[in-house]
Amino acid sequence: MLQMRYLFLLACSLLVLGSRTADGFILRLISETLQNNVAGEPITHVRTDWDFDPEAAKKARTLYYEKNGYRSAKFIERLGVGLDGRHEERRQEQRERDVGRLNGEHFINYPA
Repeated sequence: MLQMRYLFLLACSLLVLGSRTADGFILRLISETLQNNVAGEPITHVRTDWDFDPEAAKKARTLYYEKNGYRSAKFIERLGVGLDGRHEERRQEQRERDVGRLNGEHFINYPA
């Protein structure tokens, strides 16, 4: 099926090129269609080199876990108490609220 489509496009382009009334717009449309859909845009064929350090991700993961906790538990808790300077008051209210439920402490000891 795919080959039939290419054959049809080739036949149409030959007919348009063979006719004397072909307009530049039609030729450009066909050539861009063939280039972008069949061959791919030229930027996709440019070869690039990347400096890649496989250890960088491990280092970044360690720093992320240290700052935000596993699965961002500390980050979510920081968002929950707010960022307006009253976070210690809210954290104390949460401790008082949680007495008896979580032994008076958060599930995640924050700060560690």
